[in-house]
Amino acid sequence: MLRVLLLDCSAALQSRLKDQGFRVEAGTVGFCTGVRQLPSQIYEQDVIFYNPESVPKDGTVSKDIFKDLTPQYDVAHLEGRVRDGATFVAFINPISPASMLQRIFYGWIPYMPALEPTSDKVIVGNPFNSFPDSDARVLAPLVAQANLSLPVLLKLKPGKPQDYPRDTFNLFWNARGDCLGVQILRGHGSLIFLPKYKSNDDVIETFLHRVVPRIYRTNAKSGLTDIFSSPAEELANARLQKLELIEQKLKENQQEARVQLADATREKTNIIRADATAKQILTYYDLAKRQDDAALFYLYKIVEAVENKLGGEAEAIKLVGGKTEWKRIKRLANESYRDARHAPKPGDVIKEWSNTEIKQAFEDVQIIVRGYFATLFPSTTDAVGRESSEGKQDDRTVGPAN
Repeated sequence: MLRVLLLDCSAALQSRLKDQGFRVEAGTVGFCTGVRQLPSQIYEQDVIFYNPESVPKDGTVSKDIFKDLTPQYDVAHLEGRVRDGATFVAFINPISPASMLQRIFYGWIPYMPALEPTSDKVIVGNPFNSFPDSDARVLAPLVAQANLSLPVLLKLKPGKPQDYPRDTFNLFWNARGDCLGVQILRGHGSLIFLPKYKSNDDVIETFLHRVVPRIYRTNAKSGLTDIFSSPAEELANARLQKLELIEQKLKENQQEARVQLADATREKTNIIRADATAKQILTYYDLAKRQDDAALFYLYKIVEAVENKLGGEAEAIKLVGGKTEWKRIKRLANESYRDARHAPKPGDVIKEWSNTEIKQAFEDVQIIVRGYFATLFPSTTDAVGRESSEGKQDDRTVGPAN
């Protein structure tokens, strides 16, 4: 059975992995806690994970100053162990904005690429669909952009890859092509550097269940005990296979739904932009957001634009809904000391309305506009429904409320 070492990982993860039957030990390199404590020799481990996420309570971090409770175990053996066939996986977590501190946490790792700050939300994952990247296809379960913690704040600068056989495979990159995750092959083993995920613990479990068997072929049964499966094993294995098929189907359905959503969003945008009144509404709304002192004037113009398009207030309310919101905006605009129905002249001072009033005005206009936009989509108008203070509201918005 492969030996797994967790460095600076959660105790909960260690417990879960043990419950799942893995041979796992845990320790700390020392930078997160101020104390180095390793459970065994590095050269006795097969798969090693490093997931530092904090600094010592006193805030003191140094590559030379920490208490070493296990001086008999040396992390310097990592390089030789990787070359002998071990796999080392490190999560490049943003520990601190200070680059020197960041380097301390990762500088002990052999073949560690240089780190530089970044801030990326548009991430590209390696599809592994062409040579030589296809040689690293076993890592595909890790390359899921949706699971990343965004923005990614650190990029890597690995050395130039060897042409053949390829020894460096980028796993993620940003829109400029900068590396955000990489596998580096050395000797018979490899080092894998990954960006921070929403749950690094989940990725470690995925790695052990879906990647490690492909790397080490741990499913091969050779012993007499291994070639026999008990009824309980067969039942559990059948359940696992069924769940894996369900998971695969869900992923396929999710991808299909994402494509459909993107298509629907593009169609919606095109339909709205093709409508002259909708274009006026978007312009007025943008002006209202940009000009605090005249926001109510532009919000009122939106209401007028809808009325003009639909044949007056009564007919507009009948088609769009939002009677209460309609009346409330007009009442606010008609108050003599807040006459916002006419554009302010240069030098005019409009008495400021309260933050609560203007926030409510934006919300009221959003309800009216959503109702108007729904009229541009006849096939879905009934499903969308009419919104007002007398009915239910959903969370669709034209833009921020304030």
